[in-house]
Amino acid sequence: MSKKRNISFTKPEEPSFLKKLKAQVGYQEGPTIDTKREELETLEGNDLEDNDEEQPTVVVLKTGDLTAEEVVAERIALEKKETSEPADLSKPIVFKVPSKDGNDTTKTSKNTSTTKSKKKSSKKVMDKRLLSFDSEENDDS
Repeated sequence: MSKKRNISFTKPEEPSFLKKLKAQVGYQEGPTIDTKREELETLEGNDLEDNDEEQPTVVVLKTGDLTAEEVVAERIALEKKETSEPADLSKPIVFKVPSKDGNDTTKTSKNTSTTKSKKKSSKKVMDKRLLSFDSEENDDS
């Protein structure tokens, strides 16, 4: 078992004819794993915040529309509001359930009780054309 742990890979030297072909064509090696790791380390050091170039363009069509400065002010106000106020535990918790269309719809406890009752009623109605192996049914013989 100790031999399996000491396995390593050494890249063989490239044949001379391939070296000549690559030199004629002007082939350049692509990035290696080590160079990609170095690039990743430099990216981690940079802030991943949106730059000014990556911000959406604000278009004001009417006099009541928000300008770019007002949008920034609103974002700052919302962030301050979220961080300063504690969660309101008196309100019911509402979960979003994805619909089949892909649009999210909110579902409350009232909606769940009606869907459960619909499911129960649909189980009671059985199709007599299908074979059934329920223990409730009695055989005629």
